[in-house]
Amino acid sequence: MRRFANIRANIHANIHANISANIRANIRANIRANIRANIHANIHANIRANIRANISANIRANIRANIRANIRANIRANIRANICANICANIRANIHANIRANIRANIHANIHANISANIHANISANIRANIRANIRANIRANIHAVLQFEFQTVLKSSALVFDASRRLHV
Repeated sequence: MRRFANIRANIHANIHANISANIRANIRANIRANIRANIHANIHANIRANIRANISANIRANIRANIRANIRANIRANIRANICANICANIRANIHANIRANIRANIHANIHANISANIHANISANIRANIRANIRANIRANIHAVLQFEFQTVLKSSALVFDASRRLHV
């Protein structure tokens, strides 16, 4: 009986020892598995979070860089466009100013040339007219003087004739 009791006690003790050992081993295995699972989960979660954060940061950085680049490009384009527009406007204004100045200068030159030509033509015409008038007046005066002289001589001669005939009749 004692022997059986010892055997039973040993069996019970072995069963308990095995159960305890198995429980401990299972607990350790579960702890290790949980630790590994948690580590993997944390690693994956961290990787995902880092990827998301990097993507967001890259997107923000790219948006900022694109905005800056677009602003710079727009500023350069506007500066170029303004320079071209100012150059074109200045060229047009200079062309118009030069055309106006040339027209004014030509008008003044033509007016002065016409005035000079008219003055010279009038002077020449007046000189010619005065010369002709003086020649005509001189011719008339000479003709009158000659006629006067002739008339005087005729009068004198007729007076002489009259006087002579009177003497003859007396």
